[in-house]
Amino acid sequence: MDNDPKRKMHCRLEFMVFLVFLTTVSSVAPSRNNLTEAVGYLRKYGYLHVPLDSQDQNPPPEKIAEALRIFQEVTDLQASGNLDSATLAMMDKPRCGLEDSFNPRTLKYRLMGSYLCNMTHIHNVRKYVNVNSSCNCTGYWRKKMLTYRIYNYTPDLGRDKTRLAIQTAFKYWSDVSTLRFKEVQDGRADIKISFHRRDKSCPVPFDGRGHVLAHADAPESGIVHFDEDEVWTEGKSYGSNLRIVAAHEIGHALGLGHSQYYNALMGPIYSGYRSDFKLHPDDIRGIQALYGKPEKSSPSSYPQQPVPGGVSPDPCKTTLDAAMLGPSRKMYAFSGQYMWTVSSSGYSTPTAISSLWRELPGSLSAAVHSERTGKSYFLKGDKVWRYTGFKLDSGYPRKLTHIPANVDSALYFPKSKRLIFFKGSGYWQWDEIGPTDLRSYPRSIGQLFKGAPSNPDAAVIGSDGHVYMFKGSKIWRVNQQQQTVEKDYPQDVASHWVQCDD
Repeated sequence: MDNDPKRKMHCRLEFMVFLVFLTTVSSVAPSRNNLTEAVGYLRKYGYLHVPLDSQDQNPPPEKIAEALRIFQEVTDLQASGNLDSATLAMMDKPRCGLEDSFNPRTLKYRLMGSYLCNMTHIHNVRKYVNVNSSCNCTGYWRKKMLTYRIYNYTPDLGRDKTRLAIQTAFKYWSDVSTLRFKEVQDGRADIKISFHRRDKSCPVPFDGRGHVLAHADAPESGIVHFDEDEVWTEGKSYGSNLRIVAAHEIGHALGLGHSQYYNALMGPIYSGYRSDFKLHPDDIRGIQALYGKPEKSSPSSYPQQPVPGGVSPDPCKTTLDAAMLGPSRKMYAFSGQYMWTVSSSGYSTPTAISSLWRELPGSLSAAVHSERTGKSYFLKGDKVWRYTGFKLDSGYPRKLTHIPANVDSALYFPKSKRLIFFKGSGYWQWDEIGPTDLRSYPRSIGQLFKGAPSNPDAAVIGSDGHVYMFKGSKIWRVNQQQQTVEKDYPQDVASHWVQCDD
């Protein structure tokens, strides 16, 4: 029998470390490899602060337990301080490459709804600034109009869809702040966006598919990098949604750190694609603490492209030609040669329709985007243009064959998964995929939506699930389940849809 007291003490300490990691969720203790990887993860992402001269030593068990508890709190897990199977699974999820830098004091402070900051600045701003960067940053931009440039595009989505995803990502922030963004095609830009693989083209190499999806530098570096080894998607449950991940990284480039709220955009771990994605209140509080609240009507994040000789319409006064809930579930409004987007915070600056849909004419009869196929249809006169994203499909425009010319409006109806076209007091329902017997059409609009107007200028299903119909300066809201116009409608388009001042 070995009676060496030093050896006994060493074994006792090893057993104590092992007890710290006994799982409370699973009855199976984690393996030695899992323990090693978990400690490495906690060190890498700022949960375990170990002096540089002790990197090869085992951190004290109480420090590991504390780091685990903090990680579990910010990822909505049971804060036991033990390495259980749920914690291991969370550590294996895709995430941002920046540190989280949470500790007990700052985590408690962040319960007020703030972002981590150790910089000396005024108190309200200091809570939100991103210091998770190796650059010598100023914390936030000293100006409100920022330019960005996309240096290359992921082949998973192609040029147009990549541009749209990035544009939409910026718009999440401009919709809730005083910031404005403009894309530039060449020259110097404030925010520089590119895709890199696991190579030396990036000073901080990526790790291949999975784990780190992207990383960014704080102001005023403006560097945003995405891992090209990932599968970048839009509207899919698989892969990584470029729009959402880009919005997260842009948040860092604007000065925000990681949020303690798992469901917030600025949470460190990617929580997957959500069709109804929107910013968390903590995201909004953070950006507004840095840059202020938006004005009632916010200019567009799209580059403004006026039509030669044309007069830009006033969204608060103009009559719509068409409206649709289009790609990336953005609400588009059309009038003459111009289009703009509408959100809960107001409208964007009108820009030329051709800035997004190059071959598309103005003064449209109708516009509709199908959630079923992802196609966008634009009608004018007796012709139809069909787009995938912002690229015109081969063989279009075509002449209408089953639907009458000069329709008033159109919308996608989720209940039947068909496109509905309105003209006068009648409507037609068309199936994009299967054969459609149109001999029983037109039918009365009143049979479809009780109380709806005839000759509607535009019609659309909103992101809230209601049907909206426009005619002149008035808007009707239809309950999709009951298919009846709601009480207190019609209302003024300007005040109840575009959010214009009286």
